[in-house]
Amino acid sequence: MIWEELKKIWRPGILLAVLFLAFVYDTLFLAAYTRESPFEQQNDGMAKVCRELVQAYGTGLSEEEFMQFQAEIPKLHKTADQYVSQSSIGKKYGLKTFEQYAVFCKKAVEEAPSQAVSADQDETYADAMRLHNFLSSKETDWIEASLYASYLLEQIYQVKKEYRKELWTESQAACSPKELEHIKTACYGEGKLWQNILPPDLPQTVSRFAGYLLTLICLSVCLLLSPLLVRDRLSRVQPLQYSSRRGRKIYNTQSAAVMLSTFFVTTAELAVFGGLLLRHGTFVFFPCKMYSFTMMQFCWPDWTHGVWCLMLAVLCYLTAYATAGIVFFLSQGSQNYISMLLRVIPLAAALAVWSPKLMENAFYSRNELYHFSGMPYIEIVSTGILFLAGCGLWLFAVRRRQE
Repeated sequence: MIWEELKKIWRPGILLAVLFLAFVYDTLFLAAYTRESPFEQQNDGMAKVCRELVQAYGTGLSEEEFMQFQAEIPKLHKTADQYVSQSSIGKKYGLKTFEQYAVFCKKAVEEAPSQAVSADQDETYADAMRLHNFLSSKETDWIEASLYASYLLEQIYQVKKEYRKELWTESQAACSPKELEHIKTACYGEGKLWQNILPPDLPQTVSRFAGYLLTLICLSVCLLLSPLLVRDRLSRVQPLQYSSRRGRKIYNTQSAAVMLSTFFVTTAELAVFGGLLLRHGTFVFFPCKMYSFTMMQFCWPDWTHGVWCLMLAVLCYLTAYATAGIVFFLSQGSQNYISMLLRVIPLAAALAVWSPKLMENAFYSRNELYHFSGMPYIEIVSTGILFLAGCGLWLFAVRRRQE
């Protein structure tokens, strides 16, 4: 029986509609994270340097290891000098060092005409941009962004090392005493979490991607499951089912089929799109803690980045099952496809608004739900309430139809 219900859910037309939805959604929202690097050019250099630090020193950067990192920066600078001096444009203008290149670019930009077309036609400006693109390309191993990120990390580490607790006390005047106490004990206590290595934009990038992905999962669940009970009602299958003892328990079988289908579609989309994101090398930071000296936002849990990503996946599963329960409840009360759409579309719109707010900077101080409520771990609490509400509506729908 359950196999027959699964075949009713996974009809070829519905499956094609779900695949088309995923393709369109990927093109509009996820492509920036899955097809190219999810970081901007300078932030990509920061991620590259942090990745090299993790591979060289582990998940944390002690003060002794920081001194070793400082000693490597002049070598990186000499490599940049070589790229500049050996390039055709560097030879054309007599540029020998990276500092000369920086001065040359600044002067070219300042003296370029204000009109974009005229600026492109200016030979000096065009050469400066070509040299910039060369130093920011894979051919030079993104040397300019790496050098910029190395100097920035050096400055940030020194500031955090010197001020530590005082830095947060002075700069976070809006923080509550509870938040400041958490920052001092967790981030600057015996664990020395402030020494951990993690690119500053990685949590926001991954969580924003997770918000878009959760929206896609919820829309897919709505599209996949909503026609099931309406189709049975319109085709008069339910009276035939109720004519037998086994058929009167069909809602239990349909519930199992819905649970399996929700698991399949959620797992498939997490695996496909999550795998496309991980191919950019972010999995290297899985052992790293959530907080780092590169950040000014703080987090409540003392998890690793990998555990945090796993928790985002758990939130996706709970929200998906909550959506399935609500859709099952709405669908069993719909007399036709039009009434079903009038009920499901507002649900889909509400989930599309709520999902990014839940996921972006989840468990960090910049999460919107945390800002609104002031409650730590509000992400788990709110998702748990939604899950229980979905399960309650699901059970209510099944029990009412069996009476």
